[in-house]
Parts: sequence; C-alpha cells; structure tokens
Amino acid sequence: MNCSKGAAGLAVVALAAGPGVPAASAAAPPISATRSAFAADRLWDDGRAEFCTYTGQTLRYGKLRPTEAHLILVKEDLVRATLVKSDPGPVPGKTLEVLKLNFIADFPTGTYTYHQMASLFFDRRSLEVLKESMSHTEGCGITFVRVGPKHGRPTHEAHSYWDGEADRELPLEWPAGRRDHLYWDALPVSLRPWTERAGAFEEKVWLLPSQLAGKSPLEATRPVEATVRVQDGGALDVPAGRFETRKVAVATAAGTDLFWFDRRYPHVLVRLETAAGRRLELKQAQRLDYWNHHDPGDEKLVE
Repeated sequence: MNCSKGAAGLAVVALAAGPGVPAASAAAPPISATRSAFAADRLWDDGRAEFCTYTGQTLRYGKLRPTEAHLILVKEDLVRATLVKSDPGPVPGKTLEVLKLNFIADFPTGTYTYHQMASLFFDRRSLEVLKESMSHTEGCGITFVRVGPKHGRPTHEAHSYWDGEADRELPLEWPAGRRDHLYWDALPVSLRPWTERAGAFEEKVWLLPSQLAGKSPLEATRPVEATVRVQDGGALDVPAGRFETRKVAVATAAGTDLFWFDRRYPHVLVRLETAAGRRLELKQAQRLDYWNHHDPGDEKLVE
C-alpha cells in the first residue's frame, strides 16, 4: 500500500456469465495486453485505495450467516528479494511496484465469529500474482497459508490447528499447457481485464482453489482446470445502486462461481455468487486513503 496523502472518492461494479458462448476469437486483443493496460492506469498512482464494502451471506454449518466484506485494492512497493512492503518506498533496483488486493470477510456463527483475510500481490507490469497470504481466525483456532516463492520454487505453505495441516510445505505445481494461471482469491481483480473484451467468449485456464478457509486440504494446493465464460450481464441493482455489468462465470468440477463487474473502468466487482454458498453485493465503492482514517468515528466512512 502506498500509505501517502489522499482524499476519498467514489466508484462502482457489476457482472455476468453463462454457457454456450464462443471461444475467444483470434482477432481479439490478447488478455495479456488488457492486463498490462489495466494495471498501468494512472488511477493507481493517486495515493488512495479502491475501498469497496459488501453485504451478503455465507453458508456455514448448513445455515446462511450475515456477512460483511471489504475488497481493498491499492498500489504498494515490495522488496524484490523478500516480497514484503518496502518501508522507505521505491528503491531503484531493489523494489517493484505491485497492486495489492485485501479481501476481508467477517460473519457470526453463534457464540463466535469467523474472521477471514487474503492478501494478493500483483506485479504491476503483468498483473501476475506474485504471492498470496491468508489468515483465518475463529473461536476454534487460527489457520495461515502462504503461496509464493520459497527455496527457489513456487511453494504452498500451510499452518493450521488441524491434524495433518499443522506445518506443511508443498511445491505449487501448475499443469503443463499454455493456459493462464489464475488464483481464485485474486479473481475480483484478475478477471477485470477480461471484461474489457467485447462480446461473449470463453477460455480454459488453470485455477488455484480459494485459500479462504479454516482448513487447508491437499486439494487447495493443486491447480484445477477451469472454464472462464464472459458475456453481458445487463443492468444489476445492488445496495450501491444500479450498474451496467459484464458477467463472468468460472466453472470447475466443484461448481460454477459467478462474478458481475461494472462495465466502467476500473470494473469494480458488483456481485459475487459462489457454488459454496457465499453471496456478496456492493454496498459502497470509493477511493480512500483509509490508513489516514483511524480515529474513533472514522468507521462511518466505510459503513
């Protein structure tokens, strides 16, 4: 995060998806080109973060739980050698610019509350995910996952209070084949450039499953085949208002997850519906230097 001066401002989102759409045309611009253009936009240099608040439900223990979530997207400088934040800011030859996505969700389960957060770091030149960190806390324990380079290779590292997951380190191995490598938890950002291509289309990708959970089963360490389908999403009404959207469906053997994005740049996520039972709708979107608003009462800025 570029924790510098700034003021607040607004932004919004939407989404769409469906089967039976054509494969991407050879004449269409490559997704890599739109990814680079998306990340290079000067919007991310304004000293503020995109701060989106969502309301919805999460299915847990067979019941729907009221959920509040935040998606925060901000520019940050990382130390190349360690992929952690550079305290002095950019240092030529030692740091690189990234976009950082923080996904935060909280929901009650009776006598205790689930707190979930994933941080994903995108190389600003390519929108490639460099690292993911995830923490999950609730009344039963703490789980932490890190996915990123270690010992010279991509590694999935998990620390959990569950038997068999206490301290585990495995190589992250992407299947062979020239397909995009996507992280599920990064999709609210990774899919935005896809929405800029006109018409309906679909592509096969490799997808690392979501890490946002109290457990980290072996299945979460193995990328799976997924089909990404993009089409018009139409007008969508959510608590933040009405949005013209593009809809993206991401289908795997486990089910289909739906994302609606605002047609307008920067294509904020407007609605999310997952096969696992989570539904979120945009309540508020703004550009905000949130790190400068930590006094009592400032929470009203993001309610």
